[in-house]
Amino acid sequence: MSQKNVFLNRNQRLTLLIAFVFSSWVSAGDWLVGSGIYDVTGPAAEAGMVGYGEIGQKTKGIHTRLWSRAYVIEHPSSGKRVAFVSADLMSIPQSVKLAVVKKLKNRYGSRYDASNVMLTATHTHVGPGGYDHFLMLNMTALGYDKDNFNAITEGIFQSIVRATSTLASGNIFVNRGELLNTSINRSPLPYSKNPEHQQFSHNTDKTMTLLKFVRDDGTEIGMLNWFPVHTTSNSNQQRFISSDNKGVASMLFEKDKQTRYDQALTFVAAFANSNQGDVSPHVCGPENGCGSNGLENTMISATKQLNKAMSLYNNASQKLSGHLDYRHQHVFMPGYSVSNEFTQRGTQSVCEGALGWSMAAGAGWDGPSNIPGVVEGMTVDNEGVVWNKSSNLFEAIIDGYPLFALLDAVSASGLFGETDNDPCQYPKPTLVNRKALGTELYAGIAPFQLFVVDSLAIVAVNGEMTTMAGRRLKRLVLDRLTAVGVTEVVIAGLANSYQGYITTPEEFSMQHYEGGHTLFGPNTLPAYLQVYAGLANAIVANANVAAGPTPQDRESLQIIPTIGVVYDDKRLWESFGQVMSNASSSYQQGDSIKVSFRSGHPKNNFRIQDSFLEVQRWVGGQWQTFLTDKDFSTRYEWRRDTAFDCLACSFADIHWDTDENTPTGTYRIVHKGNWKNGWTGKVKAYSGTSRSFSLNTRSQRVALKSAHNTFLVAESNGGNTVNANRNKVGAWEQFELRKLNQDSCARHGDSVTLKTSAGYYFSAQPSGALDADRTQVGSWEMFRLVNHSDEQGCLARGDRISLKSAHNRYVVAESNGRANANRTAIGSWERFLVQ
Repeated sequence: MSQKNVFLNRNQRLTLLIAFVFSSWVSAGDWLVGSGIYDVTGPAAEAGMVGYGEIGQKTKGIHTRLWSRAYVIEHPSSGKRVAFVSADLMSIPQSVKLAVVKKLKNRYGSRYDASNVMLTATHTHVGPGGYDHFLMLNMTALGYDKDNFNAITEGIFQSIVRATSTLASGNIFVNRGELLNTSINRSPLPYSKNPEHQQFSHNTDKTMTLLKFVRDDGTEIGMLNWFPVHTTSNSNQQRFISSDNKGVASMLFEKDKQTRYDQALTFVAAFANSNQGDVSPHVCGPENGCGSNGLENTMISATKQLNKAMSLYNNASQKLSGHLDYRHQHVFMPGYSVSNEFTQRGTQSVCEGALGWSMAAGAGWDGPSNIPGVVEGMTVDNEGVVWNKSSNLFEAIIDGYPLFALLDAVSASGLFGETDNDPCQYPKPTLVNRKALGTELYAGIAPFQLFVVDSLAIVAVNGEMTTMAGRRLKRLVLDRLTAVGVTEVVIAGLANSYQGYITTPEEFSMQHYEGGHTLFGPNTLPAYLQVYAGLANAIVANANVAAGPTPQDRESLQIIPTIGVVYDDKRLWESFGQVMSNASSSYQQGDSIKVSFRSGHPKNNFRIQDSFLEVQRWVGGQWQTFLTDKDFSTRYEWRRDTAFDCLACSFADIHWDTDENTPTGTYRIVHKGNWKNGWTGKVKAYSGTSRSFSLNTRSQRVALKSAHNTFLVAESNGGNTVNANRNKVGAWEQFELRKLNQDSCARHGDSVTLKTSAGYYFSAQPSGALDADRTQVGSWEMFRLVNHSDEQGCLARGDRISLKSAHNRYVVAESNGRANANRTAIGSWERFLVQ
């Protein structure tokens, strides 16, 4: 062997040296990380919403779209991988988890399965339902909505695909902090029955735990946090699809990071939920989030969570760098045996599922049902007067409580089986059993799942766990996993299945709403503690756990489908997308804009990854999309045309609420939709476009004081008489000074108008007469602003101004109290003080 084959030459040694030095500067990340986001918005009209149990709450449009946000983490050495999803949904039913895992297996083989995929929901109560394979959550949708189910499962799947496709070397940083004045315990009495409640400063968990995902090249790809609070800022009166406070917080964070929803590699921000079972956003009173309506409540709660997350994210410096592990197990809950270690009452069995009467009362703080005689706290010992069980189904529905009336009426008929109170469920009085009509209201098999990412443990809970139940579970998991370096535990709520609430035995005994909805009885939480103790012990021992019973795919068992679209109609002389009520030619910042179009039904096409509307802005000689139906300031509203000659006709109303920060400019509104042909059954796309319109700076309300210390006044709405003879300011002495060009404020040299309080514009006639009786703006209603006090800045109080008409004459306040527009030069009488 020659020497040159044994020893590196000079160039090779130099190359290795450079590589070594460079690697010392840029080290590889501790993980492979990826993120992805995809649309899961369902039917935007005539679909029952899920969350409040209100059959009359049906969708009629979109306020904000719903999204699935996914994160994939892989340990580069062990090759272990986990996927976490937070979706803008009320819950993740067992059916959705099964379908998503099936899709992942078809694409990736054994890389993903039930054990390493954790699907969670933010718990919005104003999204379309009907996507479960069990009966209870489909009741308000009046059946199973296969199209919605497919949209949700495909969207979640695609978000994980995107997160997988963007996997790259990077780091994960963790931070945590207290978020106050954002949540309140809505059931303080049951909470106070927990013997350890005085050990805690707050009766809800106030800690937000946050993860920051960054690639090795510095690209920030995601933020994920957990904070417990109900996503109920919108009440059961809301009819527009909304992601509510957590989804809006995500949208605002992503807006700051310039997220591109049409791209795989982009920034993804998830505000996941936690042990929120008894936690409300209504910190100012029942159903009161400190705003005047649901939209304000939503934005207030979202902004609080956003600001905290931003602070934690910007200051996140603690790296997660260690092992990755996970365990998963299915357990059939009815009859499951729990040992004394977890019950403190000897070996106990989990009950067969049943809903209690207090569940029918609703959560008093967040949305009571107001059914006469049905209240929180109803037990078998004080059941008292409840709904008249002898009432027939028709009467029950007519009385206005259709969902719970339906449950009770059918229950009383015996079709649900025996509804006598179950001693195992004591003190819960039974409203209805889990098994019904030969099927099931809820799943009997529960999924239990645990992720460990270095020092952080993520515990999946398949329902709504109360504050103290979550604290007990976190304490147990932390105690068991300390041996493998875990120092922090978070509850990931609404995960992998939905089986109601999980309360402590003490809270269950009070039978408030949460206890009435704790499906499997007083030993539910002890059962969770026992199962999770086993999963944690297995991670410490590096041992496997039994998979447990496999849940059944029940899609073929769905026998009540929701009603679809038969056909869409229009009059012979109309076209789909035709503008029925157009925009005005101009608006001011802060105005609400509405355009109506002839529409097809939104169930024809959910327009996933698209939009039913676009607000377009004229920029650089072309129209650019400025806003869509995912944005908070827009609303897509669908409504039927009630005219007798157009039975299947409908309108799409596009709303846009501008504000003082909306850029001025030229805009138009576009509606996109699909209509169904009743003869062929084919669905065709259409679009419509409004007229273009200007958005101008909000007018300033001014009073103009003359050199004679009198104010300009428009007598009797102006007419042919404008004077300058008032010594004080009333309604007729106040005007809107509105600029007509597109600058950000009224400056020297701008064209402006003066509008009276009655809505009429000042007009300067060729004769020099000045009146204020015009309802529209023409050239004679325009004046050039002369600012004698500040030729560069915006018009302000105290400025001295003059107004020059289109006839090159100046407005003047005569000494006799009359006002004209007939002076060719500016003297003292042609100057006015702005007040």
